[in-house]
This record gives sequence, C-alpha cells and structure tokens, in this order.
Amino acid sequence: MNSFRWWLICYDVRDARRLKKCARHMEGYGERIQFSVFRCWLNRSNLERVRWELTEILAPEDDVIFVPLCRSCSEGIVVKSGAETTWPPCPPGFYVV
Repeated sequence: MNSFRWWLICYDVRDARRLKKCARHMEGYGERIQFSVFRCWLNRSNLERVRWELTEILAPEDDVIFVPLCRSCSEGIVVKSGAETTWPPCPPGFYVV
C-alpha cells in the first residue's frame, strides 16, 4: 500500500558541516519546524529512502529519530511560531500553471 502520513524527523548532529548538510537535505523532504526538527509527508518507500540517505550523511555519534503521527495526533499539534498554526491532515496540493 502506498499511503502517506506525517512523520516528525528530529536529529542531533555533532559536527557543523554534517549538520548543515543534513538540514539542506531534509529541506527537500519536508518543512522545518525547529532547527533540527522537520515534519514530512511521506509514504513507506520515501521514509526508507530518507533513512538510507541520512545514514550516508550522518556519523555514528549523531542521532536521528523518526516519529510516525497518526491523523488524530497530527490534528492535535499546534505550532507556535509568531502566530499559532495547526497541521493540516495532509499538505496542500500543487497547482501547475
């Protein structure tokens, strides 16, 4: 099955160059919530791809955690960054112009 869901991906990287590389890489997969925390709309194969790619970037002393969020969990999350916002049940679609 190819179902998508929200994932919270958090990392702790101990080297500044790896940290910058990891952050740039994650920006291609999701939205930054905090400095080392991203929310990503992924299916299982995309999640496995991100996990594998991060193993190529990170060192053994670095940490990363992948937290799956069910629909009711993601609906209850409130992000406070200037103005309160909530997570949508799925990200907005793209419009081809």
